[in-house]
Amino acid sequence: MDATTTGGIVPLKEGLFVLPETPDGRPQLLGVECTACRTRFAAKRVVCLECGHRGMDECRLSPFGTVHTFTIIHQTPKGSVMEAPYAIAQVHLEDGPIVSSAIADVSGVRVGLPVEMALHDVKVDDEGRRVVAYVFRPRREDT
Repeated sequence: MDATTTGGIVPLKEGLFVLPETPDGRPQLLGVECTACRTRFAAKRVVCLECGHRGMDECRLSPFGTVHTFTIIHQTPKGSVMEAPYAIAQVHLEDGPIVSSAIADVSGVRVGLPVEMALHDVKVDDEGRRVVAYVFRPRREDT
């Protein structure tokens, strides 16, 4: 998918997540699924850690999850795409994997908080496109 089909939006890092296909759609992380036991992983791999099978298919992971653990960052590290304060969390996705991610809104962040994947503007590139990274935010009531 190129920027013309996504309204001038490009991911900060290609191959990590896909942009929404419609204006009301959701971004999704890319992962792999074991062809034998169907266990899903966020990180690309060849061998399943669950059953030892060699053979994985690429898949799109659930954009919904729950905060497993987190820490609040109070100082913005040099080169960070986020402004402090923000949270870094381990998010347990609904379809199995646990991923590390920034949580965009730290007010009310807690273990067990339902969250959803969202896009975070990083910069505008030389071609005028929005460069975005993924984050999680508290899940809206309508999702």
